[in-house]
Amino acid sequence: MRNSKKDIIILLQRVIGVRRILVFIALVPLVLNGQVMEPCFPASLNDHKLTPLPFIVLEENNVTSKKDFVKQALPLPAGHTIPLEENIPMQGMWDTIDETFVWRIGFYVPGASALNIYLSNMNLREGDKLFIYTTKDQPEGAYTYINNDVLFAVGFLRGDSLLVELNTSYHTLPFRLTEVGVADRMAGLAGRDFGGAGGCEVPVNCEEGDSWQSEKNGVARVLVKEATNLFWCTGSLINNTNNDGKPYFLTANHCGEYASALDYRAWIFYFNYESEDCELPLTEPDNSHRINGASLLAHSRYDIDEAADFKLLLLNRDIPESYHAYYNGWDRSGAVSPSGVTIHHPQGDIKMISTYTDPIISTEYYGAEPIENGMYWKVEWAETKNGYGVTEGGSSGSPLFNPEGFIIGALTGGEASCSYPEQPDYYGKFSHAWESEGADSTRQLKYWLDPLHTGVKSLKGTNLDTTLALANFSSDVLEITIGEQVNYVNYSTGNITGYAWYFEGGEPSYSEAEDPPPVRYNTFGAFGVTLIAKSANGNDTLHRPGYIHVLPMMVPNPSAKGVYRLTFGKEIPSTIEINVFDLLGRIVGPVFVTENENSLYIDLSRHAAGLYLIHVKTDERLQILKAFYIKK
Repeated sequence: MRNSKKDIIILLQRVIGVRRILVFIALVPLVLNGQVMEPCFPASLNDHKLTPLPFIVLEENNVTSKKDFVKQALPLPAGHTIPLEENIPMQGMWDTIDETFVWRIGFYVPGASALNIYLSNMNLREGDKLFIYTTKDQPEGAYTYINNDVLFAVGFLRGDSLLVELNTSYHTLPFRLTEVGVADRMAGLAGRDFGGAGGCEVPVNCEEGDSWQSEKNGVARVLVKEATNLFWCTGSLINNTNNDGKPYFLTANHCGEYASALDYRAWIFYFNYESEDCELPLTEPDNSHRINGASLLAHSRYDIDEAADFKLLLLNRDIPESYHAYYNGWDRSGAVSPSGVTIHHPQGDIKMISTYTDPIISTEYYGAEPIENGMYWKVEWAETKNGYGVTEGGSSGSPLFNPEGFIIGALTGGEASCSYPEQPDYYGKFSHAWESEGADSTRQLKYWLDPLHTGVKSLKGTNLDTTLALANFSSDVLEITIGEQVNYVNYSTGNITGYAWYFEGGEPSYSEAEDPPPVRYNTFGAFGVTLIAKSANGNDTLHRPGYIHVLPMMVPNPSAKGVYRLTFGKEIPSTIEINVFDLLGRIVGPVFVTENENSLYIDLSRHAAGLYLIHVKTDERLQILKAFYIKK
């Protein structure tokens, strides 16, 4: 950044022009546009005798952007930032209106279509009012002390000039101006950002989105900052087993792959950035809501050929109730989804929906062949009534939903476009990101999204409506031996009037208590648990199939004779395979297995004393039992 040779000052007529435009806009009700702001206008608009405002000319030096959204999984460029010199505030102007100090500064970037700004160490005092505006937009503000943060940013405002104004009782600046952002030259109706999506895309409020009105409220457009690069991505709020509205946010790791902790604090999350109906609006929606800043909790490794490309953030602020946010549910089972949608912001444009009607395929990134344990879902999109929705740059990190409305993946990349809608896209598997990339909390979703250690395979989303019942529970154990008990804890929320518990295979099998008595299981198998939370506004049912695993009991153990009784508590499973291994992993044989009533007898008496591992494989699972053989 540098000023022109003579400290160029834009003519006073330009400033007067700005003031005239803003006075006209002041007649229109102020739209708060999401961030917490006090609805008022800059003091400078009421005084035409202020010192002419200088505009500092910022020149772009050899600006280069990363490649577009391609196989390398790079996010869509949104623009770049120009760092500001330390002495920039000295070039602003101080004036006095009545008893209010007014500080103003302007920035001008020739040819820019939109600008934004980043401030650090913002420490507004009570009574301070900060405004940010351009020649084409009404003022952003007033921002007050409740917006204070280590790093503060506003989104792109249309125009080639940007004005910053502070109204205060003090003659000092409570912030530092650090960077001015410049939108990509392709921004606008002809390129990226609003109006940039391909003509085949389907707005989320078309009839294709009728069944997804809750889920869409969790999806947000993200203005990503990574050093001096800006990108567009998509992501979603995601629920955790506490159902407490903690603002966890899931996106792709390649969105800001090398962002610093300070960079994350400057990310901007746009909720409800969408058209009101199925039509593409001619003007940018004014109903979006924003949240500034996040911190990184967990992410995949950087090599997308060896990782599922996920990133979990925690937003810096709770979501205001007025945003009507939805914390989307998830499914970590890894089951193949037969159909569903993705909800996303292609090219950084308004929220769109794309539909798939064929089963997704488990594979590797850009893989052609199905692989059972692949880390990605391969998806092919379907043409629907209002278009052939696909993904584009800016859709990175968008959630893939199964028919139940649960997130099962986040977009990494692919070849689909409006020109080639039949080409596939690839989503990093939620099931792989759960805990397959490491036990450390920074490499998995499990630690954050299942704080109650419930072990559930799926979790419903929530909008935190306290007038509705939301059934939720956990147990002290998920795996027991025949004859043991399980204790259940009720975590349901809402205005609940009653409960109904159903315990498959358990004793008791039914309870209406808020916290049921211990449940004993006397037979082998995997058993489901159902909880119905009742309220005046409707019931909510949570069913967890195969939730409790009851293992066969082996006695005696240790054994002096080398013969062990394996009891199932019911008929022996029709398909069962038993293998015995020593501690070196070698299979032990021959082993004689006999059957009597509901038990199997395993005879190791012909082998040496020691510790053996008995593998019991049924349709439900593989169980490994330790058998101690002590000869006398």
